[in-house]
Amino acid sequence: MKNIAICGFFTTFAKKIEMNTIYQELSKSQKKIARALIDKGLEIECGNYLEDLKSLLSNKKGAAKTNHERYLKAYKLTHKFDKHISERYDNLTGSRYLITVLGLYVDDILEDEDIAEFEEEIQNKLIALKKEFE
Repeated sequence: MKNIAICGFFTTFAKKIEMNTIYQELSKSQKKIARALIDKGLEIECGNYLEDLKSLLSNKKGAAKTNHERYLKAYKLTHKFDKHISERYDNLTGSRYLITVLGLYVDDILEDEDIAEFEEEIQNKLIALKKEFE
């Protein structure tokens, strides 16, 4: 079976797993669960970014000595985060819901309790794929 690289974020997955093992047509109810988990993941990631930015600006993180240094570090942090968010969430369609949930799960943004909302077959697939990344 052939590995398929989709875009920057998914290239890592394409190298680690065969993409057709994660592409699965989700039922309407499973898509609803996936969409809710994706929204939850976005909220968590944005909160983490804001905490990092707050810490950087308060000079707890990064030890920048001047306002200009803090600005440059904030710019780099924001640019990196924006790139990550756009790769993960832009143009998100139902066919990418499961791999996006997998990315959130592998990155420990979603936990076992979160994916427990899925049908057992999907839960088992996500758990098995996450183990490949550990």
